[in-house]
Amino acid sequence: MPSIEFGDVATWIATVVAIASAIAAAKSSKAAEKQQKEATRQAICGAKVLEKEHDLKLREWTDQYFNSARMWAEEVCAAISEATHISEHPELNGEHKRPILIKLGTLIDTGRWYFPNQWADDYGTHKEPAYRGVRQPVLDCVVAAYDALKESGQEYDAKSELVMCQREFVSHIQEVLDPRKREQEIKKILIEFEISERLRIAPGKR
Repeated sequence: MPSIEFGDVATWIATVVAIASAIAAAKSSKAAEKQQKEATRQAICGAKVLEKEHDLKLREWTDQYFNSARMWAEEVCAAISEATHISEHPELNGEHKRPILIKLGTLIDTGRWYFPNQWADDYGTHKEPAYRGVRQPVLDCVVAAYDALKESGQEYDAKSELVMCQREFVSHIQEVLDPRKREQEIKKILIEFEISERLRIAPGKR
């Protein structure tokens, strides 16, 4: 019967230990790789969520801007409608026109907050900053309404001009606000945000 020397036993033990160590290392490597993949997935999902949160905050700010612009536009429409009513009655004197002229003049200036002049570096550089450049068409309508009401009277029927100003203004402001498109964009962002949030909190694959 062959004898087993001490050196052979030590070699076998060392071999078994090496194999066991290799298996443990492989398992540890796989576990670390799995953890790394999960961490990467979580990081990607987190980044997507942050991006959607940023989009929502930007949309919230944009909504505030457009709501303010919408309220301004409502005041403009009301003022031009009043001006049109006054123009239908030439006997109404300056006392009736003056409040509407003041209102339209105010709306022209406050409108610059929402629709600043364009090409400010090229035109009217000698003026104050808010008045440099060229007015946007949406404000041109309000200025034209102001001028038409100011000149209205027995010798000038401004009604047709004011009606045209109103129609052009409504067309311009609708293009700017574009409520249908903005509503669709908000719904899209909310859906994407909901999906990203679900992915973020979903348990990792096992």
